[in-house]
Amino acid sequence: MDFGINEEQRMIQDAAKRLMKQEIQPVLAKYPAGSTLPVDEIRNLLKRLIPMGYLGNTIPEADGGAGLDWVTFGLLMEVIEPVLYGVTMITGALARGIAVSGSEEQKKTYLPGLLSADRIGCSGITEPNVGSATYSIQTRAVEDGDHYIINGTKMWITNGPFADLCTVLATVDPGRGRDGICMLIVDKKVSPWVARPMEVMVDSTIPSVGELIFEDCRVPKENLLVPPGHGLKAQLSAFSAARCFVGLGSLITAQLAYEAAVKYARERTQWGKPIGRFQLIQNMIAEMYALIETSRLLIFRGLWMLDQGTRCIKESSLAKFYATEAAIKVTSMAIEVHGAYGLSKEYPVADLYKKGRMGTIPDGTNEIQRLVIGREILGLSAFV
Repeated sequence: MDFGINEEQRMIQDAAKRLMKQEIQPVLAKYPAGSTLPVDEIRNLLKRLIPMGYLGNTIPEADGGAGLDWVTFGLLMEVIEPVLYGVTMITGALARGIAVSGSEEQKKTYLPGLLSADRIGCSGITEPNVGSATYSIQTRAVEDGDHYIINGTKMWITNGPFADLCTVLATVDPGRGRDGICMLIVDKKVSPWVARPMEVMVDSTIPSVGELIFEDCRVPKENLLVPPGHGLKAQLSAFSAARCFVGLGSLITAQLAYEAAVKYARERTQWGKPIGRFQLIQNMIAEMYALIETSRLLIFRGLWMLDQGTRCIKESSLAKFYATEAAIKVTSMAIEVHGAYGLSKEYPVADLYKKGRMGTIPDGTNEIQRLVIGREILGLSAFV
């Protein structure tokens, strides 16, 4: 088994690091902490990412994508500016979903805008009363001539406050359960919805999540992406990649906290010596390093399996739950290394702890990941 990356992948990742330093960081530096990026600036930053394949990701070149393999795309996302992680990941995922499941007309209509960052995407799954039990979707899509009429509310939607396009999971008939669930492409210009930003515990220069309200939202039938009976299956099939990338986002958070702790342990002195010479500090640094390296190996194993076309439901769930919980542990230990300063805004680790805590929730809570892993090992679904 090869644990390394090839020279081409190394060059691509190095080029991405230079892009972040030379083009992305100077723009972000113009916005003070606590300010919000204008949507036009978000688009501008996304456009700067296009040459590296961030938006085109694994989408085939024939569809206008970058044609990357999953491991290479993971290496790119590992070095992206963290503030752009969510908006890039979700817009690219929406484009990928259309490339995989869409008709030629749908791909022709929607992929150019998404891949050029002229349009930003989101995915409407979670609802006020529906989270992990996705098969209980309550948003309705009722046929009306040449349209579907959508009524319902989606919550905690990444990119929700400013998205132009949304793939909406809805049911044509709640009595049919899973067999009634479909997926539609909703274009805000054609089929308007109401978007409201939602407050989260982490300050961000991008308003990351929102509530989407659909009231008699008329969507043309040609925007049906996945027909009833296949909508939930299509969504679940995307989870293997999504869970690896949720884990990768948490890995980035953990890495930043680890680097801050190492720097502080070298610079902070007590009794005339760096605190990094104390055994308890070295113990925490070593444990943080072990958690980060294990997380990285699990995540990239999952991405490697996707490249091989190998079923990796268990492995992607493991990567997600391990990496997100490792981020909580690493960021917590980083605060311990900093002592009281770890709670101050002078250092980044308290904010990183809050970011690390958030990773356990999306794309299936970690309790769900454990049930998925248990089911895959035992061949038995848990009794609920």
